[in-house]
Amino acid sequence: MTKILTNRDKQAIATKNKIYKVGIKLLKKDGFDDVNITQIAKAAGVSVGTFYHYYHSKLDLFMDLYRNADKYFEKVVVEKLEGLTFKEQILLFFDEYCNLPENDGVELTKKIYVPENSLFLEEPRAMHQVLYDIIEKQIPDIKVQDLSNQLFLIARGVVFDWVLREGKYDIHKKMREIINIFLNNL
Repeated sequence: MTKILTNRDKQAIATKNKIYKVGIKLLKKDGFDDVNITQIAKAAGVSVGTFYHYYHSKLDLFMDLYRNADKYFEKVVVEKLEGLTFKEQILLFFDEYCNLPENDGVELTKKIYVPENSLFLEEPRAMHQVLYDIIEKQIPDIKVQDLSNQLFLIARGVVFDWVLREGKYDIHKKMREIINIFLNNL
Protein backbone atom coordinates (compact mmCIF):
# COMPACT_ATOMS: atom_id res chain seq x y z
CA MET A 1 0.00 0.00 0.00
CA THR A 2 1.41 3.38 -1.03
CA LYS A 3 1.40 6.05 1.64
CA ILE A 4 -0.17 9.30 0.58
CA LEU A 5 2.20 12.14 1.27
CA THR A 6 0.94 15.14 3.16
CA ASN A 7 2.04 18.65 2.26
CA ARG A 8 4.32 18.51 5.29
CA ASP A 9 5.89 15.26 4.01
CA LYS A 10 6.41 16.80 0.58
CA GLN A 11 8.00 19.90 2.13
CA ALA A 12 10.34 17.73 4.24
CA ILE A 13 11.43 15.77 1.16
CA ALA A 14 11.98 19.02 -0.77
CA THR A 15 14.04 20.48 2.08
CA LYS A 16 16.25 17.40 2.40
CA ASN A 17 16.72 17.29 -1.39
CA LYS A 18 17.69 20.97 -1.43
CA ILE A 19 20.23 20.48 1.37
CA TYR A 20 21.65 17.46 -0.46
CA LYS A 21 21.93 19.18 -3.85
CA VAL A 22 23.41 22.37 -2.45
CA GLY A 23 25.74 20.44 -0.14
CA ILE A 24 27.06 18.17 -2.87
CA LYS A 25 27.50 21.15 -5.19
CA LEU A 26 29.60 22.92 -2.55
CA LEU A 27 31.61 19.77 -1.82
CA LYS A 28 32.35 19.37 -5.54
CA LYS A 29 33.30 23.02 -5.92
CA ASP A 30 35.33 23.61 -2.77
CA GLY A 31 36.27 20.11 -1.58
CA PHE A 32 35.11 18.10 1.39
CA ASP A 33 37.60 19.57 3.86
CA ASP A 34 36.93 23.19 2.91
CA VAL A 35 33.16 23.17 3.38
CA ASN A 36 31.40 23.24 6.73
CA ILE A 37 27.83 22.64 7.79
CA THR A 38 27.15 26.34 8.38
CA GLN A 39 28.09 27.07 4.75
CA ILE A 40 25.87 24.28 3.47
CA ALA A 41 22.92 25.40 5.59
CA LYS A 42 23.33 29.04 4.56
CA ALA A 43 23.59 28.16 0.85
CA ALA A 44 20.49 25.94 1.15
CA GLY A 45 18.58 28.69 2.93
CA VAL A 46 18.00 26.64 6.08
CA SER A 47 19.20 26.79 9.66
CA VAL A 48 22.03 24.62 10.96
CA GLY A 49 19.42 22.89 13.13
CA THR A 50 17.42 22.02 10.04
CA PHE A 51 20.55 20.56 8.45
CA TYR A 52 21.02 18.37 11.53
CA HIS A 53 17.38 17.30 11.39
CA TYR A 54 18.08 15.60 8.05
CA TYR A 55 21.77 14.72 8.34
CA HIS A 56 23.88 13.76 11.34
CA SER A 57 27.03 15.24 9.81
CA LYS A 58 28.67 16.42 6.62
CA LEU A 59 29.87 12.84 6.15
CA ASP A 60 26.26 11.60 6.39
CA LEU A 61 25.29 13.97 3.56
CA PHE A 62 28.33 12.76 1.60
CA MET A 63 27.24 9.13 2.13
CA ASP A 64 23.98 9.90 0.33
CA LEU A 65 26.10 9.77 -2.83
CA TYR A 66 26.47 6.02 -2.19
CA ARG A 67 22.85 5.51 -1.24
CA ASN A 68 21.71 7.34 -4.37
CA ALA A 69 24.13 5.40 -6.58
CA ASP A 70 22.81 2.12 -5.18
CA LYS A 71 19.21 3.21 -5.83
CA TYR A 72 20.13 4.24 -9.37
CA PHE A 73 21.73 0.87 -10.14
CA GLU A 74 18.86 -1.02 -8.54
CA LYS A 75 16.13 0.82 -10.45
CA VAL A 76 17.53 2.37 -13.63
CA VAL A 77 20.54 0.27 -14.59
CA VAL A 78 18.71 -3.04 -14.07
CA GLU A 79 16.12 -1.97 -16.64
CA LYS A 80 18.80 -0.93 -19.15
CA LEU A 81 20.39 -4.40 -18.92
CA GLU A 82 17.35 -6.26 -20.24
CA GLY A 83 17.88 -7.99 -23.56
CA LEU A 84 21.64 -7.46 -23.67
CA THR A 85 24.29 -10.15 -23.94
CA PHE A 86 26.48 -10.91 -20.93
CA LYS A 87 29.38 -8.84 -22.29
CA GLU A 88 27.07 -5.95 -23.19
CA GLN A 89 25.58 -6.04 -19.68
CA ILE A 90 29.00 -5.92 -18.03
CA LEU A 91 30.16 -3.10 -20.29
CA LEU A 92 26.95 -1.13 -19.69
CA PHE A 93 27.20 -1.70 -15.93
CA PHE A 94 30.71 -0.27 -15.82
CA ASP A 95 29.85 2.51 -18.24
CA GLU A 96 27.20 3.55 -15.73
CA TYR A 97 29.79 3.12 -12.96
CA CYS A 98 31.99 5.66 -14.80
CA ASN A 99 29.16 8.16 -14.70
CA LEU A 100 29.51 8.37 -10.92
CA PRO A 101 33.02 9.89 -10.76
CA GLU A 102 32.36 11.90 -13.89
CA ASN A 103 29.25 13.45 -12.29
CA ASP A 104 30.96 13.90 -8.91
CA GLY A 105 33.99 15.55 -10.48
CA VAL A 106 37.67 14.94 -9.89
CA GLU A 107 37.96 16.82 -6.58
CA LEU A 108 35.07 15.06 -4.86
CA THR A 109 36.10 11.69 -6.32
CA LYS A 110 39.54 12.21 -4.75
CA LYS A 111 37.80 12.22 -1.37
CA ILE A 112 35.92 9.02 -2.19
CA TYR A 113 38.81 6.94 -3.57
CA VAL A 114 40.92 6.72 -0.43
CA PRO A 115 42.04 3.66 1.58
CA GLU A 116 39.95 4.77 4.57
CA ASN A 117 36.75 4.37 2.57
CA SER A 118 35.60 0.91 3.58
CA LEU A 119 32.26 1.34 1.79
CA PHE A 120 33.88 -0.06 -1.34
CA LEU A 121 34.11 -3.37 0.49
CA GLU A 122 30.73 -3.24 2.20
CA GLU A 123 28.44 -5.92 0.92
CA PRO A 124 25.76 -6.54 0.10
CA ARG A 125 25.13 -3.20 -1.51
CA ALA A 126 22.52 -2.87 -4.22
CA MET A 127 25.15 -2.03 -6.81
CA HIS A 128 27.05 -5.22 -6.01
CA GLN A 129 23.87 -7.26 -6.13
CA VAL A 130 23.11 -6.01 -9.64
CA LEU A 131 26.53 -7.20 -10.82
CA TYR A 132 26.13 -10.53 -8.96
CA ASP A 133 22.82 -11.09 -10.75
CA ILE A 134 24.36 -10.39 -14.17
CA ILE A 135 27.15 -12.88 -13.54
CA GLU A 136 25.02 -15.56 -11.91
CA LYS A 137 22.48 -15.60 -14.75
CA GLN A 138 25.13 -15.90 -17.44
CA ILE A 139 27.88 -17.98 -15.85
CA PRO A 140 26.24 -20.15 -13.18
CA ASP A 141 29.29 -22.36 -12.55
CA ILE A 142 31.63 -19.53 -11.59
CA LYS A 143 32.22 -18.08 -8.15
CA VAL A 144 30.12 -14.95 -8.51
CA GLN A 145 31.74 -13.03 -5.68
CA ASP A 146 35.26 -13.70 -7.00
CA LEU A 147 34.45 -12.47 -10.51
CA SER A 148 32.51 -9.50 -9.15
CA ASN A 149 35.41 -8.53 -6.88
CA GLN A 150 37.85 -8.76 -9.80
CA LEU A 151 35.66 -6.53 -11.96
CA PHE A 152 35.24 -3.97 -9.18
CA LEU A 153 39.01 -4.05 -8.58
CA ILE A 154 39.56 -3.15 -12.23
CA ALA A 155 36.89 -0.44 -12.12
CA ARG A 156 38.23 1.17 -8.95
CA GLY A 157 41.73 1.09 -10.47
CA VAL A 158 40.55 2.88 -13.59
CA VAL A 159 38.73 5.52 -11.55
CA PHE A 160 41.73 5.97 -9.26
CA ASP A 161 44.03 6.43 -12.27
CA TRP A 162 41.57 8.87 -13.82
CA VAL A 163 41.62 10.92 -10.61
CA LEU A 164 45.43 10.78 -10.40
CA ARG A 165 45.54 12.19 -13.92
CA GLU A 166 43.02 14.91 -13.02
CA GLY A 167 40.34 13.49 -15.33
CA LYS A 168 42.42 14.18 -18.43
CA TYR A 169 41.15 11.20 -20.42
CA ASP A 170 37.85 9.62 -21.38
CA ILE A 171 37.13 7.38 -18.41
CA HIS A 172 34.41 5.48 -20.29
CA LYS A 173 36.75 4.58 -23.14
CA LYS A 174 39.50 3.44 -20.77
CA MET A 175 37.06 1.39 -18.67
CA ARG A 176 35.63 -0.36 -21.75
CA GLU A 177 39.13 -1.08 -23.06
CA ILE A 178 40.31 -2.72 -19.84
CA ILE A 179 37.05 -4.57 -19.06
CA ASN A 180 37.07 -5.92 -22.62
CA ILE A 181 40.61 -7.29 -22.19
CA PHE A 182 39.53 -8.97 -18.96
CA LEU A 183 36.31 -10.43 -20.42
CA ASN A 184 38.12 -11.73 -23.51
CA ASN A 185 40.41 -13.71 -21.23
CA LEU A 186 37.71 -15.32 -19.09
